[in-house]
Amino acid sequence: MSSTGEGRKSSRVWFIVATVVIAVLVFASGMLVSGLVSASKADDAPSAPTHTTRPAKAQRPLPKNQPPAELTGPNPTSCEKIYSPEMLQKLQATGMPLNDPSVQGSVGTKDDELRAVIESHKPLNCSWGYAGDFGLTTSIVRLDADTVKSVIDRMGTLGYRCEDESGGTRCLVAFTQAGNRYGESHFIRDGVWLATSWVNYAPANYTPDIVAILWPDTAGSGTGE
Repeated sequence: MSSTGEGRKSSRVWFIVATVVIAVLVFASGMLVSGLVSASKADDAPSAPTHTTRPAKAQRPLPKNQPPAELTGPNPTSCEKIYSPEMLQKLQATGMPLNDPSVQGSVGTKDDELRAVIESHKPLNCSWGYAGDFGLTTSIVRLDADTVKSVIDRMGTLGYRCEDESGGTRCLVAFTQAGNRYGESHFIRDGVWLATSWVNYAPANYTPDIVAILWPDTAGSGTGE
């Protein structure tokens, strides 16, 4: 009986040991599978996006020979249209012709540098009188901003008296030479230059009259020849 009892006890011990071993193996297997699944999920997870800085777009070079910016100032094409009816009648009443062939090539200044600017910008020239020592010439040209500045600077260098007037710049000069009275009257606004040169004839309010016709908002604001 004792040997039989001991055998049963031994069998129980081995059964318990086997059960514990199996439980440990099952637990270990579960942990291994769980670890593999977690690793697989980590591998499948999307990685955080990496931010890359795009290079700044290079400035495209401007094409050569671009057309000049559009000029917005008045652009008269007829001498008769630059005067008020009263001024036109006064000029015609003198008996002096408009644009007589004898004064062809005359422009509204005696200065060579200013003359070159006028002649290079397709002026509208309006001359009253014959070649000689009585009459006047007005040139109307359209200029870009840089040329306007150079023209005004040139007048300052020549000693013309310049001041703001009627929304633009007015420059005047007058002198006597060999018994004759000479002078120039200039007005520049919105890229438009009114250049007048006269000898022994400077009608009152001549330039302001033209300004009032081309820029109606300035009517009555100018004075002088």
